[in-house]
Amino acid sequence: MASRKLQAVLEQADEDARMDMSPMIDMVFLLLIFFMIASRMVTVRVDPTIKPPVADESIKPKSAIGRIIFNIHPKGSGGESKYTTADGSKTVTLEEIRTRVEKFAESRRASGSKVEASLLLRAHKDAEVSDIKKVAKAAAEGGINKVIFGAFKTDK
Repeated sequence: MASRKLQAVLEQADEDARMDMSPMIDMVFLLLIFFMIASRMVTVRVDPTIKPPVADESIKPKSAIGRIIFNIHPKGSGGESKYTTADGSKTVTLEEIRTRVEKFAESRRASGSKVEASLLLRAHKDAEVSDIKKVAKAAAEGGINKVIFGAFKTDK
């Protein structure tokens, strides 16, 4: 007799044993919202007038952390080169580049970051090598010796 009662209870339990998924779905949405709010969106605005050279063997970096970016424009009609900040909004001189690099490198060291500070040069494909050397030298005087050159990768 006990076995029939036990069997009836087990059969009834199988029919009623359903998990309510709504609390789990609520938690997933709460976690999603939390991580969307807690994370930082890092966007790097770049100057659209710079057309980097094409390099077949270029490698796309995994992270852009620890980089200061400068653009090198080709010589204009006046024969002068133009150097700008990453987004192209401000023209800078070689002395300003050295000063900015110095401040950037010092802030990286002060923050205790393990990622080495580096310079990302986005030179226009028609820019002269001498201008690239000048910017790299200004960065070295400012304390950054690691230089990365921006280029487009071709699809083979």
